[in-house]
Amino acid sequence: MTLLLVGLFIFLGIHFVPSFPGFRDSVVQRIGLNPYRAIYSLIVLTGLFSMIYGFVLAREEDLFPLYVTPFWLRHLAMTLLLPVFILVFAKFIRGNIAKWTKDPVILAVKIWAISHLLVNGEPYSVALFGGFLVWAILARISLKKFDRKNTAVEEFPHALRNDIISVVLGMLLYGLFVWKLHALLIGMPILT
Repeated sequence: MTLLLVGLFIFLGIHFVPSFPGFRDSVVQRIGLNPYRAIYSLIVLTGLFSMIYGFVLAREEDLFPLYVTPFWLRHLAMTLLLPVFILVFAKFIRGNIAKWTKDPVILAVKIWAISHLLVNGEPYSVALFGGFLVWAILARISLKKFDRKNTAVEEFPHALRNDIISVVLGMLLYGLFVWKLHALLIGMPILT
């Protein structure tokens, strides 16, 4: 589980760098924008692969669950995950959903983490999903500080159309995840 925790620390830690624009700008001034992006991306990928491989290794360990939840919570967790996919699309297909939520991906990560914590009480799951939940909460607090300084309201052309596209694409991807993708990518079938 150590590799999972190290990967989680690297992955989530590097995502806090944009919260400190002074630090980021000084690094960019010293080494240049493209080298900064390359190093940032390399650190993100290192953290991501360490986290994923660490999670796979931790799942093979015989760890006693910290808590066990009733089976019916799986249905609640699956229901909570539907807006996660819609919110991720809304981040990139900008519309009213993006305007109302400020940063749809941060909200999606919170919902994703909570829904997984509802049904996974193993220490490695609590570390992974709990870590992402803490990161999302702190990222939102940081974003609120930025919002106070930046009072401009962003308007998106074709907002309603973009929201409809986000909802349709999100529902389709959700359906694929429930049907097959979760089992293929994560190794855990949702429909058993």
